[in-house]
Amino acid sequence: MDLVKTTCNMCFRRCGIDVHVENGKIIKVTGMKEHPFNALCIKAQAIPELVHSKERLTNPLQKVEGKFREISWDEALGLIADRLTDIKQRQGAKALAMYFGVAFTYSPVEYMARRFCDLYGTPNYASGVSLCYFARTMADRLTCGAHITPHYSAATRCMLVWGHNPVESDPILADAIYGMVGRDAKLIVIDPKATRLAKKADVHAQIRPGTDCALALGMLNVIIAEGLYDRAFVEEWTVGFERLFEHVKDYTPERVEAITWVRAEVIREMARIYASHKPASISRGVSMDHCTNGIQAIRAISSLVAITGNLDIPGGNIYVPPLRLTSLRLVEKLPEDAVIGADYPLFTRYTTEQQLVPLIDQMVTQKPYPIKALLVAGANPALTWPDSNKFRQGREKLDLLVVVDIFMTDTAKMADIVLPGTSFWERQELRPYAGRGLPLITLANRVVEPGGNAMEESMMLAELGRRMGYAEYFPWADTDELFEHLFEETNISLAQLRQNPGGVYYAEREFQKYLRNGFDTPSGKVEIYSELMAEHGYDPLPTFHEPTESPVSCPDLAEKYPLMFVGGPKTIAYVHSQYRNLSSLRRLVPEPLLEINPQTAGSLGIANGDLVTVESLRGSIKVKARLTEDIHPRVVAMQHGWSEANANCLTDDEARDPVSGYPGFRSVLCRVSKAGK
Repeated sequence: MDLVKTTCNMCFRRCGIDVHVENGKIIKVTGMKEHPFNALCIKAQAIPELVHSKERLTNPLQKVEGKFREISWDEALGLIADRLTDIKQRQGAKALAMYFGVAFTYSPVEYMARRFCDLYGTPNYASGVSLCYFARTMADRLTCGAHITPHYSAATRCMLVWGHNPVESDPILADAIYGMVGRDAKLIVIDPKATRLAKKADVHAQIRPGTDCALALGMLNVIIAEGLYDRAFVEEWTVGFERLFEHVKDYTPERVEAITWVRAEVIREMARIYASHKPASISRGVSMDHCTNGIQAIRAISSLVAITGNLDIPGGNIYVPPLRLTSLRLVEKLPEDAVIGADYPLFTRYTTEQQLVPLIDQMVTQKPYPIKALLVAGANPALTWPDSNKFRQGREKLDLLVVVDIFMTDTAKMADIVLPGTSFWERQELRPYAGRGLPLITLANRVVEPGGNAMEESMMLAELGRRMGYAEYFPWADTDELFEHLFEETNISLAQLRQNPGGVYYAEREFQKYLRNGFDTPSGKVEIYSELMAEHGYDPLPTFHEPTESPVSCPDLAEKYPLMFVGGPKTIAYVHSQYRNLSSLRRLVPEPLLEINPQTAGSLGIANGDLVTVESLRGSIKVKARLTEDIHPRVVAMQHGWSEANANCLTDDEARDPVSGYPGFRSVLCRVSKAGK
């Protein structure tokens, strides 16, 4: 039996794994002792089932008269190249859009896709960056110059877990938090649901979805009024504290209680615990991203970190510099009028991608110019994009939809051409860990050969580029050559990574780097008051605005749709729409369920297990009810990604954060009734 050292990619944490292989088959997976993250969750044990699934796509498919037929790679790539050439001649290069899923974020595959788009002449590349995580990076960069992440150490005395459920989404982080609790560190959890972690907390704030900014401002009110902030840091390293001092006077705990549903005494208690138990860390989940006041909420939380002196210190929230690989971009090939991001200029200031959500509009309206071709890789927008009905409308306007995946997803079923991609363990990848608090990069080795006739995605893009006449720009024969090129401007080599399966540190861990370099903001300080925000017409101080769709902003609508719907809470078994076809994981969560409080359900005549109808302004779904005291009585919640009950039929892509463009997945008004009535 052979043993191959690589990383898991069943979720975004990418733990180190030893893969045991016999006769070309993965037999089992265990944790890699050399890797800093190696405590594997149940998903890692399903890797053999995924890689060797009989449902895997193994050959290119073309839809002819509504049915798929197998074709060769030569025919498939030739058809795509011919169609893209025709679309470019008829509609212009910007008629092509690409969307790559989160599995390819910061991957060489993404680098190759960006190069292809530049050569073709389209700026319309988007990824999961448009829907999760990056809003936190944007807000942090606006406030304190770079993304900040929690750092748990023996010194940590307080953990504030805000809109995050690591027991389900990041078990290693959850274990670290449990360990801190065991050493008498304080734990605060802010969540409308009493998660398992919340039940262990010293304080649990059961917040109204979408009001996180108000809660943060209420905590700032208490900390400033009671003099619990770090005066020396504030005086030397912040801009706008005096304005914040006046601003938060309006956010008294009593007023914030009326907004957030969190009692005033709980707000005071949280503020005092967090400010007085230093070092303290804040872990922020995707819930902040998924509300229409998200950027301001995250800026308010970043301001909390800064004024309490918990920024870039051991046990607080820290910066980790990313590794800069050689760029494959060829922006000089883009036409001069290929301007993107007019609606969300700060989004495109910090990323060169198109914001996906207005791109969805453009697919439907075909304005200001047509989108006629879409290539989707490793993503399932039919289930994961907001207001899924709009994606289906946009698909009808396309002349060409190409999907690259390993399974026949809901989106692949809608495609003209489906290309069989590789699983993570059938290709060679690079994995950075800056987002996990380490200046580390690893090589994820190929474990087994691709199944059937599947092709490695980076080489697939290179071959398509050659077919389009761009051969000189895709000179790499394999990923080894590509990776060596990407490392040319770094102090890392492919040989080093092969010799160190647990990864190579590309920088020393350093705290309080601002003492030497300042902060990477226009002022060189933490910008509580942001002139850049003001220049673009946004509130320069973190300011609370009601969710676009809420009982307060839409009282008439709330009479008909009285409950708050939270779409997308995490489960350990699945990631987005993935893995429901794996029987070992499906047994853990066999069907979609709507979580509803027994008090609420009783008033609606709903019993546990009843089939219910959930309706919003966008649509309706039928799903079984799961009664639980854990959920707030005025809130219901369910996972997204189910074909049987698509939660994103209910969500709204037009209610967006004005700065990031992120939709409000977790602040939607709905009504629930027993099905059939």
